[in-house]
Amino acid sequence: MPLDLFARIRPDAELHPQFLKTRDDLKMAPAREALRDVAATMADPDGNLVEQFQTHGFDARTFEIYLHALFIEAGHAIDRTHDRPDFMLSRDGLTVAVEAVTANPPPGPNYQPYDPMPKGSPKTMEEAVRFLKNETAIRFGSPLYSKLQKKYWELPHVAGKPLVLAIETFHGGSLTLSSSSLSQYLIGTDHRSRFDDDGSLIVEADPIAEHTGSKTIPSNFFAQPGAENISAVLFSNAGTIPKFARIGQHGAHRSDAVRMVRYGHCLDHDPNAVRPEAFAYEIGDPDVPPEPWRDGSVLIHNPIALRPLPAEWLGAGAEENLEASGTIVSTWRDPFQPFASMTMMFKGDVSDDDMWRAIDHQMMLLKMGRAMADPYRQ
Repeated sequence: MPLDLFARIRPDAELHPQFLKTRDDLKMAPAREALRDVAATMADPDGNLVEQFQTHGFDARTFEIYLHALFIEAGHAIDRTHDRPDFMLSRDGLTVAVEAVTANPPPGPNYQPYDPMPKGSPKTMEEAVRFLKNETAIRFGSPLYSKLQKKYWELPHVAGKPLVLAIETFHGGSLTLSSSSLSQYLIGTDHRSRFDDDGSLIVEADPIAEHTGSKTIPSNFFAQPGAENISAVLFSNAGTIPKFARIGQHGAHRSDAVRMVRYGHCLDHDPNAVRPEAFAYEIGDPDVPPEPWRDGSVLIHNPIALRPLPAEWLGAGAEENLEASGTIVSTWRDPFQPFASMTMMFKGDVSDDDMWRAIDHQMMLLKMGRAMADPYRQ
């Protein structure tokens, strides 16, 4: 029987507020139907996916459902008969294990809806640079280290196969971050850029020993004992309800009850660019290609992995590798490569003029921010 993510299993007072919004808000109809589509193809070996999706595991289970959609898009055969790791993927004669993990704020007495601008967010460029280089690494480091201690590679059905850890962080403001902070932590490498006498961009690498913020942790996760068994880490900032809403709205579940604008920063293909480009568009615009599930996913390869993963095998939107020069080099699956985005939702009866004004306003704000600083590659 297909999973019913929205079956009533507890009184509403016990359910996560973001689940309730997803279930009840008319504007969330495209998200609900896209979630149903993916869940209908999923097995639930633990038997608690629906309950956790509706309660304390809302973010983690949303990320897991997103990963399932991503792996289907990539053409993998998916085995979820084992209780861990979360996925066994097979394609082209290779089987790979994937374990999902989320970084979340410390638990409190009540459910904590995601806050894009939490109290204590960086207010100056200097604070933002320190935050990106240190605090975000600390937030990734703790759950990744915990997963490393599980030693999944020793399980009989995983032994001898590549193993990938897939991670997304739901700390306030984290969904607007790109993969660069995680790459720095995983490989222990920072980057700085300059222009040579001919005006060409030169990128150079510096080693990072540790990250100091709310605590101090060593950098270079891939060099930790046992991490050679981790073939790669899959990063995403898009395993969210807005992702399902956008894909539903642009596809088979378009609703007249809602109009959506997506805006953010994306790759600038100029080889001398040091800042991303701004973008904003209405979901469903016929001039904009449909959004793939891989948008927002980056696979960071372990340069000393015992079982390396073939390039472009997993299905991520981008991949990162450590080059002999010591720098981390990215390759892109699609011409349009968003680093991070946000989604605005309007009632379906909003006028075209109001939608264009909303798009123009977001582009103005994004370009102002781009002119002031680069929030992605510090």
